[in-house]
Amino acid sequence: MAVLVVASKKDVAAQNIAKELIRTRKFYHVSESPDLLQQSSVLLKYVDSDGIFTEEIGLPEKIEAVIFASRHKSEEGEPTLSVHWTGNPTSRAESGGKPKTLSFTDPPRLRAALLALDEARERLKVNYAVTLEATHHGPTELGVPTLFVEIGSTEKEWNDPLAATAVSEAIWKAATTPTPGIPAVSFGGGHYCNKQGDYLRRSGYAFSHILSKYFFDEYDELIVSMAFERTLGMRCKTAVLDWKGIRGRERSKLIETLKKKNIDIVRV
Repeated sequence: MAVLVVASKKDVAAQNIAKELIRTRKFYHVSESPDLLQQSSVLLKYVDSDGIFTEEIGLPEKIEAVIFASRHKSEEGEPTLSVHWTGNPTSRAESGGKPKTLSFTDPPRLRAALLALDEARERLKVNYAVTLEATHHGPTELGVPTLFVEIGSTEKEWNDPLAATAVSEAIWKAATTPTPGIPAVSFGGGHYCNKQGDYLRRSGYAFSHILSKYFFDEYDELIVSMAFERTLGMRCKTAVLDWKGIRGRERSKLIETLKKKNIDIVRV
């Protein structure tokens, strides 16, 4: 089976990351289509749709994971290299995917990507924050683990060749050499999951979905169950809680749910 890397033609950061992958990893065309390339067990495909709205990718070969090269936007405009799974934990789905639906995950791929971004930042001397983000936006319906690795947060960074190099290296590592770890679903904190990122770096954990404090505005036990059930690989039976990042009453409700499901709870 192969891993598919997707680059939207509408996304300048994705285009720059794809060019760097082709240059460094020597991707070659495998069909008459100029939009499909391959190197070893990794396919690279250009799509016309924006990444978050790409719910169908027609390929004859069985794909075990999809990794989107992507831009990242934020109001603060901070230079950022980020990684996250896709999904809509609440009824809001303005940015692609179905509401109250989570993608599948393969935690060692996210762990590999984050650690590779750390390494590239130091080696390339790029002054970017490296961060995990909570699960958000589409696509949700690809049926395989769906990971975004991104350059943020303005056009300047999207066109930074060193940032493109860092993300291309992280994508290649996630696609070819996942980093094993104890799978865990995490809860709490804001959109940027700094506690979880620090915990991943110093522990043996590899994160599946991270459901931020905003999930608790529409708390749903079915979504909690889905987060664990859609974690592939070794059975996921651990929840990592950003303890102070969840209000007390909501934390109690979550803990009650997790205990009913015999989930181990780790406090950070």
